[in-house]
Amino acid sequence: MRNAYIARDIGLEQRWYSIKEAAERLGVSHDTVSRLVERGELPAIRVSKRIVRIPVPAFEFYASGRGPKHRRVVRRKVSEARAIAPDEHARERQPA
Repeated sequence: MRNAYIARDIGLEQRWYSIKEAAERLGVSHDTVSRLVERGELPAIRVSKRIVRIPVPAFEFYASGRGPKHRRVVRRKVSEARAIAPDEHARERQPA
């Protein structure tokens, strides 16, 4: 947290929170924030296998009582490629 205070003193705003910082700000445990991230309720970016960063705007949005809208990605297999625009050419699929 010392670096956060130094950054604030020189005019830099913090852009990310660690899980520990988010837990302290929400008044919950580290495990609770980890579960929120895993369930997708609190948007976060996994920097590495062990490091997760929560963008400040996403944290503030969640802390205000609003949650992210869940968007579902639907993937379908199609029998043949279709052009979206008249001048678009379908790419040939490369065998794996």
